Amino acid sequence: MNRRTEADAALEQRIARVLTGTAGFKAPEGLEARVLKVIEQRAAVPWWQRRVPEWPVLAQLLFALTGIAAAAGLLLARPATPKVLGTVISQPAALLQQPAADLHTTLNVLSVFHRLADTMIGALTDSVWYGGLALCAAAYVALFILLAFGYRLLQLPAAR
Repeated sequence: MNRRTEADAALEQRIARVLTGTAGFKAPEGLEARVLKVIEQRAAVPWWQRRVPEWPVLAQLLFALTGIAAAAGLLLARPATPKVLGTVISQPAALLQQPAADLHTTLNVLSVFHRLADTMIGALTDSVWYGGLALCAAAYVALFILLAFGYRLLQLPAAR
């Protein structure tokens, strides 16, 4: 017996146990047929049209590796002239020199912003910090109330 058949049998037993407790309730006419039709339609969907976690494991791995390779290719790709290609072939480390220089420049800029932010934060008093925290809390409560009001206004009349 394969795994799918065992899982189906276990599911069938659990459903049967639950349904024995609902013997007093009657389902509408045709409900069973509609439910079975939807289950069959979902089972007939090919694996590549389902959500990625429902794909076979090998397909998931290939999908992840393809995404990683594409991202790496986009990050490292640069227009290459024959001179550049010759340099890369003769000296593979030269390929990483420009990204390393770009990273160094970026880190220098971030360092400047870090020092600026540190200076500005050190200049603020405690009352400014507590006031900012209170303002954030008030904005959070106001947003929550606004969302609750919007839900009641837009969704509840449609449910009636």
